[in-house]
This record gives sequence, structure tokens and C-alpha cells, in this order.
Amino acid sequence: MDNIISEIVEIINNNPSLMDIEMAVETYFTEVLSQLFSKALERIDLELILEYKEKGFEIDRIEERTVQFSFGPVVLKRRRMRKKGEKSIVPLDIAIGLEKHKRYSPLVEMKVVSLASDSVYRKASDAIELLTPLSISHGAIHSMTQRLGETIQNYTDEAPLHDETPIKDKKKVPVLFIEGDGLLLKGSKEKCPELHRVQIHEGVVMNRKRPELKNPLLFESTESSRKAFERAGKWLEKEYNLRNTIVISNSDGGSGYERDKFDAIIGQTQRHEHFRDVYHVNRKIKERLSFDKKMANLMIRAVRSYDQDQVNVVLHTALSRIDDNEKEAEYIENVYKLEKYIQRNWSSLKPLRMRDLPVQKGLGVCESNHRPFSYRMKHQGRGFTKKGAGNLAAVISARRNGSFLRILTTELPVFKEEVTDQFKSAVRNALKKGKVQPSQGAVPGRIANYGSTSSPMGRLAGMFR
Repeated sequence: MDNIISEIVEIINNNPSLMDIEMAVETYFTEVLSQLFSKALERIDLELILEYKEKGFEIDRIEERTVQFSFGPVVLKRRRMRKKGEKSIVPLDIAIGLEKHKRYSPLVEMKVVSLASDSVYRKASDAIELLTPLSISHGAIHSMTQRLGETIQNYTDEAPLHDETPIKDKKKVPVLFIEGDGLLLKGSKEKCPELHRVQIHEGVVMNRKRPELKNPLLFESTESSRKAFERAGKWLEKEYNLRNTIVISNSDGGSGYERDKFDAIIGQTQRHEHFRDVYHVNRKIKERLSFDKKMANLMIRAVRSYDQDQVNVVLHTALSRIDDNEKEAEYIENVYKLEKYIQRNWSSLKPLRMRDLPVQKGLGVCESNHRPFSYRMKHQGRGFTKKGAGNLAAVISARRNGSFLRILTTELPVFKEEVTDQFKSAVRNALKKGKVQPSQGAVPGRIANYGSTSSPMGRLAGMFR
């Protein structure tokens, strides 16, 4: 400790400004920590090889391997063992679960992919280099993200199939919200992929005056809306008992998001109320009545109040206000199309407040929850393949669901690998040999002479007189 403090004082002495001092100390501690960790693992490696020697293995050579840990690059010096008739092995790599050719620790990969799900790969690379002692190329970050994203998708598809929870033990809630919507992305060397999303939540709660979804579950697919609903349905069945639950669904009614798609995944429920998304309804009205903004606003009010008579009045008034011009036929056709749209979806347009439900909010949140996906995947000028977009979206969904780390530790051996008993034993042995008793220096004392001069101590004392 004293030696480290002396070296830090030397660094302070040799640098002219606080910034220079901080940068030098940061570099110093990275090097010291990396060296100490390397030496600690080397000491454990010496203990590990003893058991293999007893089995007839011999040391072939000492190999070096650099692995990037969160605190900096560490050079691992470990012994490769060989035995006639068997493959050579590296005991330390086996003991700590370090995969062949792996350059980054599991913690580094988890943090890097989390960062990459919020910003483009080049920006993530720059941020890592700026804020940590690591240097990771944007290509390596892309590879990590795609690999972990594919793992998450496989887990989402397979995990519910192995669930054996009895239905009586599954979660029971009074109300459950399900929404679905699509997000068109920019393509890369092919047509633009569409991200299909289905999200489930138990309502809206206020957290520090900000609304948050209660227990959200987000599912996605770039294959089809059917695939997104299929994933949501598997997890609904795994997590919930909906027999006494009121299910409230919401969508824009586009292809793949009709009411029957929600009916197919919820099964038996107490009641199912389906809504046409207000945002998309208002957009449809403004689109069809774009030639008459006054009538568009009146129509929005009529639909919002769920007044069929008022809707008819606005439609007829809009027709009467169309002027004779070259677009007259087009405007008339738009009015009739809007009429058919409203009639077709009338039951789904009934507002939440008029349906005698125990909740008065929680609808229309799918559109706002596009933001983590749209900001990362749409608004930064980046193009995606269908597969690449699906893998990245899976990472974003897992992080939003709070299941990112749990999935990795469940699915990937390197994330769930616990150190072996053999490794623990080697660590204990290294600790025994590594402990040094602190020196107490010279112990002061004196020879007492409380006996007679004829006693042994008395005679010894007489020799010094």
C-alpha cells in the first residue's frame, strides 16, 4: 500500500495540471489492477495443474492470452497440459469457463450490447473508448449484438414451451392491456423491413409524477405480425390465468392487427373489450377530410363523443360543402370511404369511459413505446436487414422487460458458468500459500533476576557483572 501511495505522489509531482494527473492515475490503476489480476490467476493456475499432473498430464508450454475485462486488458499466462492419447487442455480456461478465442469477458459483452441498443455501433465504440480503458471496434460490437439478440429470440420462442407451472399458480389480475402496432424501418440492400410489436401490461402507475407501465412485456418480430402475436400468446399462457380477467386490446386495425388476432392469443377470459386506436382514427379522419379542416375537427369530436347522429350530420355537411372543381369526385369518394371506415369499426370506437370498465387509462401506449425502437433503429439514418433489425429489437425488448441479464445467464454457458469445485479448491490452496504473516520486528525484553545467586538465573546474571 505504501509503495502504491508513493507512486501516486510521484505521478502528482510529474504532471502539471489536475487533468493530466487524473489521466495518469487512471492509466496507472488500470495497469496495476490488470497486472494484479493476471498474477492472481497465474498463482491459481499453478494449483490447478497439480491435479492434472497426478492424472498423468505434463506441462506442454506456457501460453499467453489477452482478455478484455471491464477494468482493462488482462494478459493471462496459463499452462497447457498434454497427455498421450488425449487432447491437450488448458486447466485455467476450463475452470473459469473461458471460451476458445474469446477476447471479451461476459460482463464486457453485456455492457457493450446494452450500450449498443441505445446508440449506433460507432457511437457506442467511441463512448466505450472515451469512458473506459477498453477499445472495441464497431464491427465487434455489431457481432456481439447480433449474437446475443439471436439468443434472446430463441429464448423467447422456446422458454414458454418448457414451463410446467399449474394454472392455479399463474398470475391473476383484474385487468390486462394488450396492444399491437407496426413500425416501418429503413432498409439495407433490400425492401424496408417492418418491425411488428405486441405489448402487454397491467395498467399505468405514477412514478415521481411520471406514468409508467405496470409489469410490461414487449414482444417483437421482423418476420410478421403473426410471429409477434405468437410470441405474446406463448408468454400470456405461461404467465397469466385470464379466466377472471378483463382483457382490453387496442390497435390501429391494420392488416395483421384485427380483433380476431387478439382473440386468438388470450383464450378464455371474463370479458374482452377491443378498441380502435384513437391516434390512428383521428389521423384517418384528417386524411379523408383534408380538404375541409373544419369538418375534420367536427368529425373528431363526434366520434370522441360516440354520437352516431352527429357523425351522420358531419358526413352530409361535408358532402354539401364540396365545391365544383377537378377534385370533386375524389373528395366525394373520400367522404364515402370515411363513412364505411367508421361504420366498420363503430363498436371499437366506443370510448373507454363509456364501457363500464374498472379502469379509465392505460390505452394508446404502444405508439409512445415505439420510441426506444424508433430512436435507435429509425431516426439515426441507419438501414437494417430483416434479420439484423430483429436481433437488435430483441435486445431492446429484453432490456425494457428487465429480463436481459436473466436470459443471458440462462441461455449462454459463458454467462451462467459458475467456477468449478476444482477451481475453488485451487483458490483455497493459493490463499494458504499466499498469506504472509506481518513482521513484528524486534521484540524488546529483559532478563529478570528474582532468584538467589546460586540459582541458574543468578549464576547467569553474575557472568555479566
